[in-house]
Amino acid sequence: MEGVSRAHRVLPVSVYIIVETEVRNVHFEGRFDTRTQVSRVYALVTDPKEVAGCMPGLQNVDVKSPDEFVAIVRVGVSFIRGDFTLRFRTIEKEAGSSARFAVHGMGLGSAVDMEITLAISPGESGGASMRWQADAQVGGKVASLGQRLMETQAERIIREFFECFRQKLERP
Repeated sequence: MEGVSRAHRVLPVSVYIIVETEVRNVHFEGRFDTRTQVSRVYALVTDPKEVAGCMPGLQNVDVKSPDEFVAIVRVGVSFIRGDFTLRFRTIEKEAGSSARFAVHGMGLGSAVDMEITLAISPGESGGASMRWQADAQVGGKVASLGQRLMETQAERIIREFFECFRQKLERP
């Protein structure tokens, strides 16, 4: 490099791009019992505004139709904190008794694809019993967390959601 002093010499630089490809499959299931009638439980669980209103960390909800909405939630798992955009779509409904939803989410260098299934039936005490399950594939930074940490955070979110849902159902 003639004419260039050593102080101005350009040094080669290496750039590395790390792509996280780890994907975790997670499964959660449970039962939710309430004194509320089956029809009211079904109406609430299939109403996008009611469902979104119980999501911990909800920042915004955009209802596209009775069967589709987008929610932005603020989440934090360990050192990973920020907003996550979740797109919910109803893929199957049987009036008054069951529903199935597909959820696709992105944010925080992560992605999630989930299917949620709900089955509502008369409960033993005259109210309703809802069995639910969620199967998800999580990829990116969130998937790189330890399984136990990720499950603990998901269980906290589920608990908070159902506590809010119970409060809505038991309002007069």
